[in-house]
Amino acid sequence: MKDNVTPKAKWEFDSEVAKCFADMLERSIPDYKSMRSLVFEVGEKYIKPNSWLVDIGCSTGLASEPFYLRHGKDLHYYLCDNSNDMLAECAEKFKDGMRENRVIFSNADFWNTNMPENTSLCLSILSIQFMPTAYRQSMINTIYDRLIDGGAFIFVEKIIADERMDDTLVDLYYQMKRANGYTDERIMEKRKSLENVLSPLKAEWNEDMLHEAGFEKVDMFWRCLNFCGWVAVK
Repeated sequence: MKDNVTPKAKWEFDSEVAKCFADMLERSIPDYKSMRSLVFEVGEKYIKPNSWLVDIGCSTGLASEPFYLRHGKDLHYYLCDNSNDMLAECAEKFKDGMRENRVIFSNADFWNTNMPENTSLCLSILSIQFMPTAYRQSMINTIYDRLIDGGAFIFVEKIIADERMDDTLVDLYYQMKRANGYTDERIMEKRKSLENVLSPLKAEWNEDMLHEAGFEKVDMFWRCLNFCGWVAVK
């Protein structure tokens, strides 16, 4: 479904957003298809049979679905999101796995859930940026603790660029959104709606949190404008 959502005063991941979420992301994230492809290709290197794949802020299951379609019964899936509407859309993709108890949904904030042990791959794709900054280090600590040795955390976030370049990158980002059919009015409405809801950090601050948690192997595998993706290996 095409994204024609009029943003509310404060952004919500409600049923209207959930129904058009795939289109919204494709038109709003630069180099989106490449990012999605790389998340899958990098993640494939670390999954182990009979382990857990955890998707934090799973939304409609866009990140974890390719692994589910490829690996099916070889993995267990723990999908966490605090939006009932997002999880309702997500559940349609994982019906068979739910019946077989291979897919578990957690309708909660990640810091209030029990992430499974024996996790070989944890995904956070454009999710932690919406969570309180005060909780982020402890969440990443938990991810590190619950991963098996050799397991990986794939982490994609919007960032604040260097002060000398941030305005330029933001201008290019809005230029991309205009090219994808968003009006200046809609762009500004969404920006205002996301204030105090989306809280990006500088790239190096995200990397510092990964190292502080214990990850020694951290590398940026993707970047486009003010968006970055890292893989951190335990």
